[in-house]
Amino acid sequence: MGKKKNIKQKQLKRQETVASSKGFASQLAWPLAAVLITTICLSPLLKNGFTNWDDWYYVVNNALLRLPDWIGILTRPVVSNYHPLTVLSLAGNYAISGTEPWSYLLVNLLLHLANVVLVFWFVYLLSDKRRWVALLTALLFGIHPMHVESVAWISERKDVLYTLFFLLSMIANWKFLQTNRSIRYWACFLLFACSLLSKPAAIVFPLVLLLLDYWKHRPLTRRVVLEKIPFFLVAGLFAVITLKLQSVTAMTSLDLYPFWVRLFFASYAIIVYLAWFFVPHSLSAFHPFPPPDHLGWKIYLSPVLLLALIFLIWHFRKNRLVVFGSLFFLVNILLVLQLVPIGFTIVSERYTYVPYIGLAFLVAMIVTKYVSAKRLIPAAAGAVVVFSAFGFLTFKRTQVWKDSDSLWTDVINRYPNASLPRGERAQSNYSRAITMEPRQAEPLFRRVIDDCTVVINHEADNAKAKEKGDRSMYYMRGVAFSNLKQYENALADFNTCLSINPDDNEALYGRGTLLVNHYQKYAEALADFDRAIQINPQGRYYLNRSICHYKLGELSNAVADARIASQKGVTIPESYQSILNTAR
Repeated sequence: MGKKKNIKQKQLKRQETVASSKGFASQLAWPLAAVLITTICLSPLLKNGFTNWDDWYYVVNNALLRLPDWIGILTRPVVSNYHPLTVLSLAGNYAISGTEPWSYLLVNLLLHLANVVLVFWFVYLLSDKRRWVALLTALLFGIHPMHVESVAWISERKDVLYTLFFLLSMIANWKFLQTNRSIRYWACFLLFACSLLSKPAAIVFPLVLLLLDYWKHRPLTRRVVLEKIPFFLVAGLFAVITLKLQSVTAMTSLDLYPFWVRLFFASYAIIVYLAWFFVPHSLSAFHPFPPPDHLGWKIYLSPVLLLALIFLIWHFRKNRLVVFGSLFFLVNILLVLQLVPIGFTIVSERYTYVPYIGLAFLVAMIVTKYVSAKRLIPAAAGAVVVFSAFGFLTFKRTQVWKDSDSLWTDVINRYPNASLPRGERAQSNYSRAITMEPRQAEPLFRRVIDDCTVVINHEADNAKAKEKGDRSMYYMRGVAFSNLKQYENALADFNTCLSINPDDNEALYGRGTLLVNHYQKYAEALADFDRAIQINPQGRYYLNRSICHYKLGELSNAVADARIASQKGVTIPESYQSILNTAR
């Protein structure tokens, strides 16, 4: 009898184990479905390369990654941000693939997929284990076209990495609220610190904690306030550090756009981010500020729309879902509304990466709540249409980030007169053209001329911009003109470049080369090469000065300069070396 009882108990345990494993597999299938769909939509990005928009600073020319420099990674800011964990992760990629982009893009994608799973888990807990709510939210997060920038742009590693820790910290906090175990609290704090060390945007996290308390129906007691003090102190410290770093290079002056105009910008940004959540259109990696004397009707109208939005939220103030979802969006978008002037864009798509979780959760909860059995088929059909459209747009947007030329061409198609994308595309095409054969380079040089001309004309009335920015535009255009045999235009651009900065050794070299090869003004060219060598003694400068000396009959000087050029790694043309040998 006892043996039969034991056998029955073992069979029951086996059945429970099988049921449990099936249940786990069933639970796992939901987030894996979101991961699979997201992977398909973003897969083209794995074929992309670096762009010249910050990738050079973060990876290609970042000396911190080489050894790596551990002390430098932990102590030095990169591109006006202190985010050592982000730089550390890039150093790991550098150890794997050097300056080959595939590993950086793969890790970005894997981090994003991990975030999709974490969004599912977080919303699953938040919604009292409603799997459809979690799935819809995770899918919206995973394949929303506005999120392509955060994943496909290598320099935005900080976005996907800080969000990973941000989500883990929110989940740890929710577990703390459920269990009241101190280990959960400190896990939340540690993960919050890691999020801050990945991107300063995490400084809003203490406000998110208050929102989670609100969603949990937790009253604001003395204990609750004390719990948040360490989070606010650390957030305040990182806020001070970030302001100090970005005030040097990243912040723009209030002189151009006074604070009252910034309030209009903030209103406009909120309305645009909200509208693009539902209808992501006119997407671009760069959305420039409007001219100071012509802000446009959309910006002037935006405060009215914002007031209507505030009234709507106030109307539903007793609806905890509406308040929580709306405030989660607003709190996480707060730092990038241009009230504090940072960067060169009025809105940026990457800034929606975390904020859209709140809107996605709000929409998913409403949809699943009000879709009855009778409306299930139309609702499912509508969801398929929306997700198919979003997935298609995302698939296409990943290809925009293929390289610098495709990126900036996409921006220029949207904003043809914007200076920054024109200048960046000019730099990209110039860098490629100077390494090509003349015939192959000709179309690129023509595009360089077009782009530089737009920048120069746009900045013609801005003396400060001319001093700092147009120098490179004049120089690149001068080189392009020279290669296209438009020598008068080239000489004029080199002269203008040197009027902006008389010690520009590249412009001196360019003008000197032009004076030698086309104008045969060897004495004037010699003066340019002398000055260029004093500033930056490069081998190619010595070679061209050697030619000047030879043309002026100064053979010993010509031979000496040719020898120095050779020592500096410059290959002396055989025909010229033969002439020098014969002359001696």
